[in-house]
Amino acid sequence: MMEIIRTANAGVLLTMDNTSILLDGVCPPYANYLGTPEPLRKALLENPPDALAFTHRHPDHCDESFADAFAKNTLRPVLWADQPHPMQVGNLELLPIPTRHVGKAEIAHISYIIKGSRCIWFTGDASPLVWRGLELPKPDVLIVTHAYAATPIAWKRTKAYGAEQIIVLHMPHRAEDPHGIWQAVEATTAGDKNVHILQMEEHILI
Repeated sequence: MMEIIRTANAGVLLTMDNTSILLDGVCPPYANYLGTPEPLRKALLENPPDALAFTHRHPDHCDESFADAFAKNTLRPVLWADQPHPMQVGNLELLPIPTRHVGKAEIAHISYIIKGSRCIWFTGDASPLVWRGLELPKPDVLIVTHAYAATPIAWKRTKAYGAEQIIVLHMPHRAEDPHGIWQAVEATTAGDKNVHILQMEEHILI
């Protein structure tokens, strides 16, 4: 059994095979995107996961002060995009995949494949196009941003990866959504029972 809890704008706490990894899992509020609630931030330091991993250093994906406190207080590993290397974390294998940030942003960016009893792709802000032609293990669970589901073309590409379950993150406040992201994603994914748009601190068991 795998548990995934949304803990940040575009991040989750993944627990699988008695091992936990926080992926882009703490961030401050940024623009119209949700930040990690303070009680949850405190709980993640008091009951720390086995590792932290960040896809890149944009503030809607990463709180560097939290990462510093985590590393100092727990002595557990923190993985960064500019220092990617495979790592065994408990019973899970964490594989960094160099990827290009969506749009024109020039920044070090990696995505992660997490392998244990099941396989998870955590894309971060990687462009949906970067996965074409790569020989990678088929994902059981795909964790993506709204860019993977906001248009029919992107959604068709996302579904072609063959994941059993898809979790969509990086959704803005419904009341502060000038670009209509919620409307676009819900229209594109309507009727697909294997798609989950998690609310903050909502969890799913897979």
